[in-house]
Amino acid sequence: MIKTQTDKLANEKSEKILNGVAIWASFYRENPQRFAKDYLNLPLKLFQSFLIFAMMHNSHFMFWAARSQLMLY
Repeated sequence: MIKTQTDKLANEKSEKILNGVAIWASFYRENPQRFAKDYLNLPLKLFQSFLIFAMMHNSHFMFWAARSQLMLY
């Protein structure tokens, strides 16, 4: 009986953890630029955040890079 209760508590705890992971995963799938900032600790400029978002949410993406864009703040 005691083992059944501890198993039940362990299952509830693992379900709560998995639900939390699912929530954070869906958040970071919708906001990949936040994942780069929060999890990878990348200091992104504003245009880089826009590019990451656009690449994640569009099936066709093209970006013509030029050296002058490196100086944007």
